[in-house]
Amino acid sequence: MGFFLGPIVAGLILTAYGLRGTLLLLPVGLIAAFILLRAKVTEGTPTATANVNSTPTAPNKRLVALLATITACRSTTITVAETFLPVYFVARGEPLVIATALASVWLGIGVLGQFAGGYLSDKIGRFPVIASSLLIGGPLFLGFLITNGLTSIVFLAVAGIVLYASWSVIVVMASEAAPQNVGTVSGLMLGLAVGIGGFAALGFGALADRIGLQSALIVIATFLFVGGVVAFAIPKFSRTSWKATGY
Repeated sequence: MGFFLGPIVAGLILTAYGLRGTLLLLPVGLIAAFILLRAKVTEGTPTATANVNSTPTAPNKRLVALLATITACRSTTITVAETFLPVYFVARGEPLVIATALASVWLGIGVLGQFAGGYLSDKIGRFPVIASSLLIGGPLFLGFLITNGLTSIVFLAVAGIVLYASWSVIVVMASEAAPQNVGTVSGLMLGLAVGIGGFAALGFGALADRIGLQSALIVIATFLFVGGVVAFAIPKFSRTSWKATGY
């Protein structure tokens, strides 16, 4: 809900009060911090901890490295899209409120895509969801860039569902590849997604200044295809079984 409402609320505040109006968002963060401070989190049952510690499994370093590479490729496109979609819509002549609302649609539908990706991965396996998310999502995102009007919005919505379907699956698969280091690999995946995506957004801005916003988005979208191809290097046993053996 936060991903979905964030751009809409920010767009309304900016339109009504200008940049200083974003200070109105501060209470939301303070409320969230208060809730977290009051929350009582259980770190897991003693039985589960004992079972994990009694059967240590070596991390599948090759699989983690492949998933990290896929995450880097994926986040390059996704983070740039999240950052520059409002700018892109404004450049196409849309008012700021409409531009931020459309960005919210992208993010909100992306949340639904994560649910769908998790469900499908339980049914057909992790690898098909990851590979198809990137290889199908790439052309859909390009379809959004080269079309106009309602057709363009439909392409964007479907691309959001497909592209976001792989994220939770990647994190879970990385955790399964290193069951003794779940916190480390989860942090690695999230760190790569945020860090590399942030640097990519910086570089994209410079590229867009040179070749134009739409052309730069098309260039960035090619990273999805790279990530999809890398997915085929995932060891065959890892596509149906999560247990790491020997890497």
